[in-house]
Amino acid sequence: MKKKSMLLFFILIVTAAAVFAAYYFADRPDESQNSTINSVSQTTAHVFKYQKYIDKNKDFVGYIEIDGTHISYPVAQTSDNSFYLSHNFDKKEDECGAVYMAAECNSDKLDFNTVLYGHNWLDTTMFSELTKYKDIDFYRQHPIVKFNSAFDDREWKIFAAFISNADEREDNGYIFNYIYPHMNGENFDGYIKEVQKRALYRTAVEVKESDKILTLSTCIRDMDTVDYRADARIVIVARLVRDGEGRDVDVSAAKINPSPKYPQRYCDVMGIENVYANDAYWYPYESE
Repeated sequence: MKKKSMLLFFILIVTAAAVFAAYYFADRPDESQNSTINSVSQTTAHVFKYQKYIDKNKDFVGYIEIDGTHISYPVAQTSDNSFYLSHNFDKKEDECGAVYMAAECNSDKLDFNTVLYGHNWLDTTMFSELTKYKDIDFYRQHPIVKFNSAFDDREWKIFAAFISNADEREDNGYIFNYIYPHMNGENFDGYIKEVQKRALYRTAVEVKESDKILTLSTCIRDMDTVDYRADARIVIVARLVRDGEGRDVDVSAAKINPSPKYPQRYCDVMGIENVYANDAYWYPYESE
């Protein structure tokens, strides 16, 4: 008698569950339902993944990692581009600073060009190890940057590394504005041509106007002399892996650029001819 009662109870529970499921999923395609559930689960998982950073600092906009380096940091953004030069992610004064996104960039809906900065203390902290990308062999081993938001994973394929200047006196009165967010539209062709001229090596990674670009910038000491400290930069640029595209990069196709476009001071310090000395100055068209 007890067994029959238990069986009847079980049947009632299963029936109720079936009725609820039929009602809840009525007129809802299974594929769409699964997609929604998966999307919510993934978003929840990502938020949880970075929750400690979100709780610690409302300026959190993402997390960057590069294999083969010690670069593994939360990324902050504030309206004052100078703040994280002297403050760490905890907002405490720290000469090492933090990795941060330029205030001009849109962290929610990515601009064509998203710019991240970090100090180079000639050690393994912050963006110091970006200098490894001067070596084509290091690029071949590590062609991917991971820069995630709080809600999704994002991988970026490096397509160029170049040396630039932040002081116009170091390049015949010119600064290449690689940090402007809106390098698409009328700016796209000019920007890509400038990057290709400056690239230390050519890669097989193509870039389209519909892509999203990630720019990593830090100081280098290559243009310094005993009596002068230059305002030089090494810049790594990558594009977002497209929807449906694999993450693999044909690194065997990467070739040294025999004559990159360097700032004038770099040429002077290194004792090489500046073959681009009379090149026209390119400036991005600034959209409103």
